[in-house]
Amino acid sequence: MINNKTLTKLQYFDILNTVSAYCISSLAKRKIRNLLPQSTYGQAETLISETKQAYALFQYETSFDLSVDDVTEVCSLARVGSCLSMGQLLQIMRVLRTSRNLQTALFANYCIDISLLQAKAYLLYNDKQLEDDIDFAILSDEEINDKASADLYNIRKRIKAINADIKQKLQSYTKSNEMSKYLQDSIVTLRGDRYVIPVKQEYKSFVNGIVHDQSSTGATLFVEPMAIVQLNNSLREAVLEEKAEIQRILQAFTDRVSPIASKIVQAQDTISDLDVIFSKVKYALDNKCTLPLINNEGVIDIKKARHPLLDRNKVIPISIRLGKDYDIIVITGPNTGGKTVTLKTVGLMCAMAMSGMFIPCQEESVVSYFEDILCDIGDEQSIEQNLSTFSGHITNLRDILNVANSSNLILIDEVGAGTEPNEGTALALAVTEFLRKSGAKCVITTHYGKLKEYSLTTDRVENASMEFDLQTLAPTYKLIMGVPGSSNAIAIASKLGLRQDVIDFAKNNVSDEKLAFERVIQNADEIRKDYENKLTELEKEKALILAEKARTEKLNASLQNERNKLLSASRDDAKRIVAKAKEEAYELVSQIKDILNRDVISDKDLFTARSLSKQISNVEIADNKDDGEEIIFTGDKVDFDKLKVGDVVYSQKMSVQVKIADIRSRTRIKVKCGGITTEVGADDLFYCKAEKNQRYSKIRHTNGETKTRINTRSFNNELNVIGQTVDEAVANVDRFIDEAVLAGLSQLWIIHGMGTGKLRAGLHAHFKRHPNVADFRLGVYGEGESGVTVITLK
Repeated sequence: MINNKTLTKLQYFDILNTVSAYCISSLAKRKIRNLLPQSTYGQAETLISETKQAYALFQYETSFDLSVDDVTEVCSLARVGSCLSMGQLLQIMRVLRTSRNLQTALFANYCIDISLLQAKAYLLYNDKQLEDDIDFAILSDEEINDKASADLYNIRKRIKAINADIKQKLQSYTKSNEMSKYLQDSIVTLRGDRYVIPVKQEYKSFVNGIVHDQSSTGATLFVEPMAIVQLNNSLREAVLEEKAEIQRILQAFTDRVSPIASKIVQAQDTISDLDVIFSKVKYALDNKCTLPLINNEGVIDIKKARHPLLDRNKVIPISIRLGKDYDIIVITGPNTGGKTVTLKTVGLMCAMAMSGMFIPCQEESVVSYFEDILCDIGDEQSIEQNLSTFSGHITNLRDILNVANSSNLILIDEVGAGTEPNEGTALALAVTEFLRKSGAKCVITTHYGKLKEYSLTTDRVENASMEFDLQTLAPTYKLIMGVPGSSNAIAIASKLGLRQDVIDFAKNNVSDEKLAFERVIQNADEIRKDYENKLTELEKEKALILAEKARTEKLNASLQNERNKLLSASRDDAKRIVAKAKEEAYELVSQIKDILNRDVISDKDLFTARSLSKQISNVEIADNKDDGEEIIFTGDKVDFDKLKVGDVVYSQKMSVQVKIADIRSRTRIKVKCGGITTEVGADDLFYCKAEKNQRYSKIRHTNGETKTRINTRSFNNELNVIGQTVDEAVANVDRFIDEAVLAGLSQLWIIHGMGTGKLRAGLHAHFKRHPNVADFRLGVYGEGESGVTVITLK
């Protein structure tokens, strides 16, 4: 278990306070603020899986009602039989309603795995009847529905009637000319729960009734006339009956809540658990956090992580690896360069993941579960304990070394600092070596040069540095793995205006070995920066290429879709034409049959029959409605030993049907397609068959025979534009390319001749910007050489 002192140093509780703001209920807020990293790997894995499933669910649904009151105390009262108030019963009703709605929502079919959330949903209790009954009967914390029970309805109806009678009788006093002179005001008021009228003190003997009160001056007496005493008594009795009936209704509801009180508390607890999970998701979405891959092997590979408490628009992300090739990272670099923030970021990422939270870094970042995270960060000076800064650090190191093992993550800031440099260096080396042997995963910051050298020569220890810009003499806050850094203290002092003679003296007192080592580091850093710049340029070019590829694929898909639509429309047109032709033919044949079936056939009838027969012969389907010929290759490669001149096969390279013109060897087979001749290998050739999409009309003649007229068309993959102007050729080529795209061809041959080269140049300029042309080249030997351009379509 990670202790609170470490979590405080890592600012973990500050993260929890931020996440708690996303909670709906106060109970969930408390749970978040008390959330600690899990004590076992299985628990941590379960928490992160819950958040992962909730994150996936939020892509479909986000409007979950999680607003509930804390009814723990209310349910305790119900269990012991204490009558619940209207407000308390409304709290119970809201928990039941939220529980029911949430359970329904979680068991909806989202076609994703939310099994862990649904397992919690099974714990949600609902009682629809009780929920509806409370909702109907209780209108607010202080008001109950008249129809909550039949008795209550009748009582309140009687109370209204009594009130009406009382007011009517009292109004007879206030509106009477004779009585009005005895009254202070013509109003009816209440004293206690009795209706009274204000009578002037001097006329009290003229009004027969009971005095209940008087004004502060004594000038007015509040008198209950004897005529309404009985009515007031009846009203009081009815009001007491109303209170008793309300109490009975509330007790009845309490009795219904009592046996299920524990289930309601469990439902409330489950709702708050789901509220906690959803608040983690909301925090992750708002802060661009991603799902960490968690393991228990001590492996960390965090990519472009941001400290979550720093402004994400300003903070420089860091990438750090640990636990696979090395167990200890020694980070060097200038003060205020970001070393301490890096330490905290590593520890915080692991603690957040162990609490089921996503972390602010690039996707597929890896963190590890640790049994404990130990740290020595910041000034540990304590006046109360009479400890110096150095003593405070040593005390922390003592506690860390006593428990260090391979299941720990240890973070030490400025190891060995605060004492004489030589002894501090020796101490830092000893601490680091001990931790290396313990197998713990460690991130250590230092300024000691000996520790840098140790890191370069010791197995399972790696250098890292916070980058420093030698041009601006300012830190860039970027973590560089594998390269030791320099403190650059003299350079920084110079920039801050320290006297030059002091700077020069300081430089002269730095050892030659130290200067040589720093120069090696600087040279290595310059090489690294150059490599990173080139890598960045390559990444940009790669991104542009991928974007262009995506655009091309999208355009190609769009064209293919348009082609399919055109072909489908063409087929539909052809079907309509065939159907119309059949209809016309059958109509003509029917008319001829009618003539032949007559008992007497006149010369006029014979002339009509011949005319109809001639019309039948003219019934055809237009050529421009044919789909043409589609080459289908069987998938079997040709048998070279059986191949002979004149065979028709399919060339995969040319994507067309070709004819064998000459066979010189297995790798030199001359094939011909239209006016184009080229050489291919036997591996490029496949057996194929040609299937024709045919348009036909069957016409039945008088002798009973059927004649079928078939029209076919195949698309040629070459176009001759010799003798045309550039504009004419461009227009014809565009039309030719559109037809080729619809026909599904991948290569075309444009024959433009050699001539002056003007036509070829104009066409090539047009091909460079044509949206359907992927590439083009001049023909090779056997294709027409520079008199032909071969186009490859997208």
